[in-house]
Amino acid sequence: MKKLIWSAFAVSLFSLSFTVCSQVESVDDFLDLEVQTKGVDDFQDIELEVLPEIKGPQRFSPRDLHEKVGWNVTEKEVEVDVEPLKGQGHSLIPWDTQDPEDWLSIDKWLVDRSLKDKSPDWKLRLRDDRQLEHVGKVLQCRGKCEVYRGVMKSSVQHLSRINEGDEFRTEADTVAWIYLMDGTLVRIGPSSAVSFQEINWSKSEVFHLVRLHQGHLYWHPRDSKEFPLELSPETDAISLPLLVREANQGWFERLLFQRQSDFARSQETMKLEETVITDQIKKMNELRVKNNASQTPVARVLVVAPNGSLVGKLASFDFFHYPGGKSHFKKRNSLEGHELSVQLRGYTSSETLPISEEAWYEIDINGRTHAKVESITGALEITELLTRRIKTLELARELWLEKYTIPVVKSLETPKDLAIKHGYSIWGSELSRRFDFLAEYTRRMETTNLKSMDNLLKKLEDNGEVAIKEMGDGHYQATLNYYLKDLKQRYTNKHMQVREMNDLQYYIWILRHGKK
Repeated sequence: MKKLIWSAFAVSLFSLSFTVCSQVESVDDFLDLEVQTKGVDDFQDIELEVLPEIKGPQRFSPRDLHEKVGWNVTEKEVEVDVEPLKGQGHSLIPWDTQDPEDWLSIDKWLVDRSLKDKSPDWKLRLRDDRQLEHVGKVLQCRGKCEVYRGVMKSSVQHLSRINEGDEFRTEADTVAWIYLMDGTLVRIGPSSAVSFQEINWSKSEVFHLVRLHQGHLYWHPRDSKEFPLELSPETDAISLPLLVREANQGWFERLLFQRQSDFARSQETMKLEETVITDQIKKMNELRVKNNASQTPVARVLVVAPNGSLVGKLASFDFFHYPGGKSHFKKRNSLEGHELSVQLRGYTSSETLPISEEAWYEIDINGRTHAKVESITGALEITELLTRRIKTLELARELWLEKYTIPVVKSLETPKDLAIKHGYSIWGSELSRRFDFLAEYTRRMETTNLKSMDNLLKKLEDNGEVAIKEMGDGHYQATLNYYLKDLKQRYTNKHMQVREMNDLQYYIWILRHGKK
């Protein structure tokens, strides 16, 4: 019985092999190929013979298409697909917002296909249009911060990315510091909304387009000069400690505590920690000298509000705006070669007015005039106090400049590396034309928007909603209270324990006190 089974199995194998050979021979006859042997080299020759000849231009094809001789495609007929910028994928299909009906619509496909045929470089244009460059990162958020990216909203915290088009919002008693990729620091006060519209890099300049919807914004570009020795307490204490732990004063206290004797530690407490502050500033100046060698491009900004715009270059300034009310601004300090000017509203008012004096100015509701504030209110005076001494934030800026910005600066000479590694497009002389266009465009658009603002505010009031039109104490109250409270508790036993912590304990302390 077993012999019969094995015999039947052998016959079936023989008939199967004969069928396969017959099929192979019939395929070979159909292709008009003569196969003498069945070696590996011969099968490779067969594969090359049956490959089709591709004619005509091949758009967005892989590079190896024309590098293989057997494909019969010349290099000049191939439009090679470029490597996507950092953060982009090869696919341009918006899967997250794709509508199934549109996807299956033959009419829509015909329209899209005709437009693509008219623009052979449509894929490259679409990528450039959808590319949202990286503007900066959240350095600190004390309170609740949110970012609107299109219609999507999400909470953000330390290290969260800010991209072009993002609208950054803070709630009441919330303070945020944003590190921009050129090294500029931006402080966003409570109940504020700011949109980071554009960041454009050239070899000599970084241009920002920012819109202040409401609230307070402090613009603070990087200073390459030596930081002066300042032993007084920091004023923006609500933002401390930072989650960049090497920047905090507690980090230097721990380093000093580890190398001092008991007597020296007691002397240090009596001297109000002068040595620790000196070490912190010394470290900052060392980093400044090191980072200055990279020659970071100059920061230039156009901050747009509904009733006026500020154009700044190498100048720090405060800017207030509340919808339906006046705007206030002040140039705080400036570097050599600085510029600060104001652009008012009106379809024919294209004049740019320079601001030379470090004083408070106000812009009227309609954006037609501006004037120096003769009687400074307490709210404006306290605003300057909030950011008067911020050495920990300055040190954190230098640490992040070395970590995040210097690699971008080193890639400015090689645009391909800048695009692929960092996701930025390099600008040339056209950057100045871009600025001129945006200045003119925003002036006209905001002039039109001002006429619609009154109608919108009236509708809100009819619905029982009250819009904040004047400056109050909300932008400084929480920060001032925290600053005064910190002065009282500066030398308590709880605070002094930081210098005795090990690395793990200090890290946990940073996580607990660096967030709120």
